[in-house]
Amino acid sequence: MVGGGIRNHLPLLRTLTVLLGFLVLIGWGLGSVGKSDEASGLKSDRWLWAPARSFHDSSPPRGVWLPYPNKSPNLETSSPYWLQIPLDKSSAREPQLLIFNAVALSVYDNQRLLYTYDPQAEHHRLNLFYHWNLVPLPAPIPSEVYVLLDNRDSSRPLPSIHFVGKGDIFTYFIQKDTYAFLLAGLFLFSLFVALGLYFVRRDRLHLYFALLAFCGCYASIARNYLLQVIWDQPWVSFMEHVIFPLGVYGFVNIMIEVFGSAQAGILRAIRWVLLGFVIVTLFSAIFLDMKWFGWLLSYPLLTVFLVTAGVVFHSIWSAYQERQGPESIWMLAGFFIVCTFALIHVLRTYLPMFYVLLERKVPLLFKLPFDVLSISLFLFLICLFRIIIFRFGLINEQLKAFNLSLESNVRKRTEELLERETQLRDANTQLTITMRGTAEAIASSMVLEERHLLTGTIHDTIGHALTATIVQLEAAKRLLKRDPDLALEKLDASQSLVRRGLEEIRNSVRLLRDDSSSYDLQSALKELIRETEQTTGVTIVSRINPLPDSLTTLQKRVLYQALQEGMTNGLKHGGSTRFDFSLTVSGTRLQFRLISDGLTYTPSTFGFGLKAMSERVANLGGHMAVEPGNPGCVLTLTLPFQAHAQPEEVTRG
Repeated sequence: MVGGGIRNHLPLLRTLTVLLGFLVLIGWGLGSVGKSDEASGLKSDRWLWAPARSFHDSSPPRGVWLPYPNKSPNLETSSPYWLQIPLDKSSAREPQLLIFNAVALSVYDNQRLLYTYDPQAEHHRLNLFYHWNLVPLPAPIPSEVYVLLDNRDSSRPLPSIHFVGKGDIFTYFIQKDTYAFLLAGLFLFSLFVALGLYFVRRDRLHLYFALLAFCGCYASIARNYLLQVIWDQPWVSFMEHVIFPLGVYGFVNIMIEVFGSAQAGILRAIRWVLLGFVIVTLFSAIFLDMKWFGWLLSYPLLTVFLVTAGVVFHSIWSAYQERQGPESIWMLAGFFIVCTFALIHVLRTYLPMFYVLLERKVPLLFKLPFDVLSISLFLFLICLFRIIIFRFGLINEQLKAFNLSLESNVRKRTEELLERETQLRDANTQLTITMRGTAEAIASSMVLEERHLLTGTIHDTIGHALTATIVQLEAAKRLLKRDPDLALEKLDASQSLVRRGLEEIRNSVRLLRDDSSSYDLQSALKELIRETEQTTGVTIVSRINPLPDSLTTLQKRVLYQALQEGMTNGLKHGGSTRFDFSLTVSGTRLQFRLISDGLTYTPSTFGFGLKAMSERVANLGGHMAVEPGNPGCVLTLTLPFQAHAQPEEVTRG
């Protein structure tokens, strides 16, 4: 908590002093510029007044006129009345009467109508503080004019009438209202800066800052007399009544964004109340009767403003007590300035009769420039700029700390990477040694695999040749005594079979060594079937479909040796005399089927030849099965193949 000593609040007091000094300096400058207003005003001590029957009176009354200094309360209420205003001689070119603070009026030179304005007939709604009427005077200047005034059911202060030349009016307005356009330019610049910050950072504080700058810009443009010279549209200044509650709505949202959820509980509820009040005010300004719209601006608006100001002050003060940082100090100082002069603005604009009474008690209020609210709002925006700069400073400090932390992390990570690189280098060396050993082991395994494959091939080839040779030798043995010539033929056939087996071994070795993909499997199978029939006398029925060109040499060798091994086993172990063989293509798979007669096969552990062949088929992704026949044996193979030929290196891989 903040202590009670004034020393603890010196930063806040110093900020308030600076802001008040700026405000007094600007207000004094504007007051000096507006002094010409007093010089041109007609003195009201010679005026006379008389009540009017209605605003439609066509001539001044002939009855008794009363001195204007003895003002009746009727003059400040809704009853229409006449003013008799004497005019002095003037050397001004194109003399005019400049009349302020009049709702509906008509100006007469005796019975002649010089000027009339009725906002109801024109469908206008007026902000009387910034609306004026310019009445041209005839030449020669009459000694007196009669002004018929009607406040139209509203209590208004007494009118202010000036006797000026037409050319002097523009000089007077430029002198008096240049500051308003200067403020509008500053607010517009702040609006664009806030929108730019919002689109870059998406911080809602900048969005509400832009809303407040927009309200200040619109109010500065609408709160001047020169605007009617440029664009005579009363609705522009009249809608300024809606801008004030919209600005309060933006102000409350700024409080919420600055202080966060800790102080924003009740402010969030007030924010929605204010938004609803803005919508109601906008609707009422367009459609509601002026009497009721004036009541809405006089009492509910004042109540909402006072409640909002109290809650906002409590929230800012609580935040200030929790932490005396630049944010709470500048927000509290800016709030005090803008809230004080906003209250003066509300009393002056929406309760003018009460403000006139207050001016009589506190003459200093009369010396304040009328648009002091825009000045105080601009000072508040300066406070908000100071808070945004402070936040950017905090972000800069955080970025510096993050940068130092990042550099430290990068340095640490670099050291870890260097250490990791050393570990990887050692691991690479060890891996090289391991890979060399693995390569040697793979080479040995490949040698063993190739030997295994070679032995299987030789077994299949020699087994088939020797089986056929044994059959021929046994036949020759039986025929040697009965028919020596036929026995000799059998011996010659045995010799041919041995030679053929030797040639097959050479071909298998050559096939293993060269891995030639040009091997004609279909022709080789037909030749094997023909030789087997000639040498053994068995009957072989075959059906071989056209084979795909994409078969690899290993696949061709497996199929050839499978037929060779199957017929050898059938002759040797089953005593077969007939074989049915088919090799067909089904999709991307080869279907191999060999059926033999003879002894019915009894399932048992595969011998060397079948085991080696089963392993080779499995390595190629296929499946081999040996099943009993009826009678005999059935050997089936299913072998996948690629639909299109692949490069030799891929096939080998």
